Amino acid sequence: MKTKQIRIFRYQSPVKVLGFFSRAVIWVQGCKFACTNCIVPESWDLEEGGESISLQFLADWILTQKGIEGVTFSGGEPMLQAEELSNLIDIIKLKKDLGVVCYTGYTLENLVRHGSQYQKLLLSKIDLLIDGLYKEELHSDLRWRGSKNQRLLPLTNRYKKLVQEILKQDDSGCGLEFFVDNNGILSFNGVPNQPNFREMFEQKMSEKGIKLPSD
Repeated sequence: MKTKQIRIFRYQSPVKVLGFFSRAVIWVQGCKFACTNCIVPESWDLEEGGESISLQFLADWILTQKGIEGVTFSGGEPMLQAEELSNLIDIIKLKKDLGVVCYTGYTLENLVRHGSQYQKLLLSKIDLLIDGLYKEELHSDLRWRGSKNQRLLPLTNRYKKLVQEILKQDDSGCGLEFFVDNNGILSFNGVPNQPNFREMFEQKMSEKGIKLPSD
């Protein structure tokens, strides 16, 4: 039987700026929204971009990560690979109770009314949904979101109280994490607190002769 595959842009752990606590983050490959000034346009192409890896490999990697409380699915657009992510969660949950945070450009209402059976199945396994397209004209410094239309929506009780505390007390950005990968390339995780951040960041680093990802 052929091993089930998923197409991803990249994966990293631990990450502390894309959900509660320390997390393993999977950036899936493929997005049809093409939001203006998206910080990862390399993740748009579903056919040729990224890499295809087995769900079992990815699950095994997640389960070996020390000190993480959960996983976050970003992208790209996770709902384009809803069946694969749903299966990934099932594999993980057999061995460890990890929380699930998921980004999507769709609204929850759209997914509930018009989503595919696999998108609705994935929704049933998500603890915190961060929904809505990134809209540059609505850019704001919010916790884990880039624009005011995007929402933190707890779909289970796992993070419900924590989300309520954020929305009442301090719904502001939690900063960025900078890192150098195995190829010596400098990059960052998180949601910038200002629009056009990536362009400005790359320009500043280029001026200093620092290697950055290329499209």
